[in-house]
This record gives sequence, C-alpha cells and structure tokens, in this order.
Amino acid sequence: MAILRSLLLPLGLLLCLWLLCSPASCTNSTTNCKPFLSVTTKKSSLIHISPDIYKSNTLYTVSTQVSHGIISVVLEARDQNKSVIGSWENPSDHCEGRAEYYLKGNFSTLFKAKWMSPNSTDITTVKINIYTVNSLRNAELDSITLPEVGTVTVKHVSTKQVITTPTHKPTPAPPKPTTNPQKTTTNHSIPTTSLPKPTTSLYTSHPKLTTTHKSSANRAFLCPVREAIQILFIFLIGTLLF
Repeated sequence: MAILRSLLLPLGLLLCLWLLCSPASCTNSTTNCKPFLSVTTKKSSLIHISPDIYKSNTLYTVSTQVSHGIISVVLEARDQNKSVIGSWENPSDHCEGRAEYYLKGNFSTLFKAKWMSPNSTDITTVKINIYTVNSLRNAELDSITLPEVGTVTVKHVSTKQVITTPTHKPTPAPPKPTTNPQKTTTNHSIPTTSLPKPTTSLYTSHPKLTTTHKSSANRAFLCPVREAIQILFIFLIGTLLF
C-alpha cells in the first residue's frame, strides 16, 4: 500500500497540472468577454478597408480614426448569416470571435488591424463591425460591408445623350441674329429740280474761228481801199473846182 500511495501521489500531481494547463483553462484570454456598458451607432463612417471587395482566403487591412479618450478597439467580422468568421492578427484579447486591441496613450490616432478571410465559397457578403471603447466601457459602433466579387452594380452613363432635368426654368436665350441682315427701306428723295440743259449748241455758243478770221481780213482789206477812194474822190472834186 505504501508503494501504491507513493506511485499515486506523483500521478495525481501530474493530473492536476494537466488540468490546469488544458486548452479549456489555458485560454482565459479567449473566454474573458468584457461586456459593453452601452453601445451607440456613429453617425458618420470613418472606416477604410483594403481591398474593398470580399474574396476568400485574403488578408485585409482595416483602419479607422480613433478619437481622444478611446482606450481599446473591438473588431468582428460577420457573414450574411451573422456568423463570426475569419481571424484577426495579434489581438490583445479575444472572445467569441471578437478581437480587442488595447491602445497605448489617450490621444487621437489612426488605428490599423489585419483580418484574414476564411477559405470558403459560401460567403457572399461580410460586415466588419468596429467598436471604439472608452474607459467606462461605453462603445460606439461603426460598420462597413464588403460585397462579393461580381455583385457590385456599376451604372453606365450613355455617351450618346445625357438628359438633365434642372430644378429651375432657365432663362430664355436672346434670339440669334439672322444670317442675312435686313435691308433698310429708307429711300433718299431725289431732287426734282434739274439743271436746265443748254439750248445753244456748241457750234452756236462758240463761233468758228474761220468766220472771225475772214471778217478781220475783209476789214483790213477794205480800210485802205476806202481811204484810197476817198482821196481819189477829193482829188477829182478839187480838179473840177479849180
């Protein structure tokens, strides 16, 4: 019996040590879920994720701006069935699929985390939830949804014709001037008083030079003849008288 007791004592100690270090008891960080005192939804989304389309077995980078007074950030990813999926890299605490990261310092900063999507083809959409928690465990929730490849609808705008409907009536444009300028109808009155036409012809108003020269020649010729006749007449009278 003494030998049996001496053998059972070490076995009991090993059993206790195994129970203490079993996976169920050594994962206190995964079972220590700290509840939120209150959860409110943020009005504006400040999340950026890359890539922005869901793919299986892909590493994503999630970043968000953390304001002053936030001490930790809790992240979770859920599929279309609201089941927690994927795994977060190097969290400070982990509980029920949530990953909590404790922040160093109490100031505004840009928070980043890595998330690995599961290797599954049954997932169509993934919703990333981000809880920013203050010292009183009051959390603000912000979310972003990743659609599956091929589910994003793109609106194509026709390049032929784009019809816009203005909210107010546009003012009518001024009429364009016609290409043919309108002729003015103002007629200048022609004076009725006409200049009298000269009645005398050029021949009448301007005597020929030949006539003038002929009369001058006759005068020059008749003057000495007349004087000679007068002298001769006086001589004859003188001879008759004396």
